[in-house]
Amino acid sequence: MEGYLTVSRSNAWIAGFCLLLAVALGIMWPYIALVAAAAASLLALYLLLRNPFWAFSAFMFSLPFATLRLVPITGISNPALMAIVVLFFSMLLNLRKLPPLKLKMLGAKPWLMVTFICVAMLGTLFPSEQGIALKWTVMAVTLFSLYLVGTLLLVNPDRWNQAVYSFLLGSLASALYILYDYLLVPHSALYRAGSFYTGGRGIGIAVSLLVAVPLALALLEKERRWHLRVFYYSVALCSAAAIVFSATRSSWLALAVLAVIELLRHPLRALLGIGLIAILMLGLIRAYLPTTYEYYAIRIFNTLNPEYGPQAEVGFRIENYRISLNMLASRPLLGVGMNNFGERAGGYGRVTIPLDYKLNTHNAFLEILTSTGLLGGIAYILVWLLTLYELALVATRGPPSMRPLALGLALGFLLIIIDSMFHSEHVAWLLAPIFAFGSVMRRRVLESRTRSTDS
Repeated sequence: MEGYLTVSRSNAWIAGFCLLLAVALGIMWPYIALVAAAAASLLALYLLLRNPFWAFSAFMFSLPFATLRLVPITGISNPALMAIVVLFFSMLLNLRKLPPLKLKMLGAKPWLMVTFICVAMLGTLFPSEQGIALKWTVMAVTLFSLYLVGTLLLVNPDRWNQAVYSFLLGSLASALYILYDYLLVPHSALYRAGSFYTGGRGIGIAVSLLVAVPLALALLEKERRWHLRVFYYSVALCSAAAIVFSATRSSWLALAVLAVIELLRHPLRALLGIGLIAILMLGLIRAYLPTTYEYYAIRIFNTLNPEYGPQAEVGFRIENYRISLNMLASRPLLGVGMNNFGERAGGYGRVTIPLDYKLNTHNAFLEILTSTGLLGGIAYILVWLLTLYELALVATRGPPSMRPLALGLALGFLLIIIDSMFHSEHVAWLLAPIFAFGSVMRRRVLESRTRSTDS
């Protein structure tokens, strides 16, 4: 009828929906950022579950954040652990799309890792702390699973670069966060001395950055695109600066070894990088020195009162090495059980037991030998040596297109070995993709040689 407003049923539904949406937005307006973040997270999760390689790239990005506590919530503060869970679910949902797994193409490494895991499982039967021993065994199984996942998803060389870019981008973001937090956010003096990033959780961050520095420098050599060169330089400098601020002495030693190697290979570039980091340190010396004094005052207190912090002292660690060798001599085949060094050290002559944190050998290889004996320990160490050999082989004799990446990974893995000489903590999540890169690169070289021989 003319003069009256007529509304169709569809328009009424649309108007009602818009009204409800407006009311909902009005109620949720204070939480709109949280809602948007949740929606974006669900969308990202959906995409990662649909594509296993994207999930693997997200895992590579998260590695430098694995031990960096971003939020004070256990579990959520470890993005790498969440990325691993998503990656495994993505693999399960896409099993039919994955290429077949050919273990014989991977050489002896899978069987050595299985040997280590079997011995570790036996070792969970007799430690006094079976929960912790089981946790370490689960970590070994997860490492092996991630290694197999990497060999499946990194079959294409084009994917190698994408995975490495994700890791380097995560390293740059982690290093920038550390530098920002260290230099610009107010904290207590002891925190300023770097204690927050030393030991325990900080070791995983420093080791990831130790891999990022030589990897970025190696990829830089053949790169001609200016934006990627800027990216690689930024990764190397920021990661090196974050390592310097970490106050992790083993990482300092590994970084010094890399500096010597770079001085021999590219003197001008190495001197420029060292100079820039030195300028940064000198510019902050007024703020850094007083906190350093306080930091070392606490170290002196620990020296005079060894029951509070003896593991920082060289003599204490050397004594731990002797005790671990005695344990290995008493149980040479299977060891004393996973993570059981601290529980048995008193029975082998260790008088002083730290009160602040759990006693360990402060050497990853001795820790493994003590825990799993010669059978498991040698198998695990051989996996490391074979990986280093594979990467070095590709870096020296592989196709020219593969050499920069292999060289960067080989140098980064060498720095991990140096750092592991002084810590029992394992960087298991970081080791898995490096083990996988060694296997797939070696397999690629063998396949190319076979094709050239047949032709």
